[in-house]
Amino acid sequence: MYAPGRYCSNMWHPWQKHPTHRIEMVQMSAARYVQNDYHYTSSVTNMLRELKWSTLEQRRNQASLTMLHKIHNKHVNVDHSHLTTTRNNKFLIPHSKTKHHMNSFFPRAIRLWNELPTEIKHAPIVPAFASGLNKFYVFY
Repeated sequence: MYAPGRYCSNMWHPWQKHPTHRIEMVQMSAARYVQNDYHYTSSVTNMLRELKWSTLEQRRNQASLTMLHKIHNKHVNVDHSHLTTTRNNKFLIPHSKTKHHMNSFFPRAIRLWNELPTEIKHAPIVPAFASGLNKFYVFY
């Protein structure tokens, strides 16, 4: 089943700080509101931890890894012929001449993928893969 726009957020992943700064400020304001703590010395990081909210960057990384898992296991119809695996079950990172390409979906997701333990990479279904990611990464 085709869902238009369903995967756009994985492809549009800002690598520069300024596009996401306002969104992150909204999340920090929401944490202060929920905790009812507006004191300037209060740590928003601690608030996020107490609320068990992952940061937007963590959620984007997890979404990118999940999409790469789906592509690799042919759960979505995306050309994966350019994904080259090595002996130790890693992907070769495509050569990049520009920062924009280096931070585009495949090079960025492959760098994250190559850091994962083998047992997570071999998860046969998406829920098992997501569960492994949650255990591997410390998401508040």
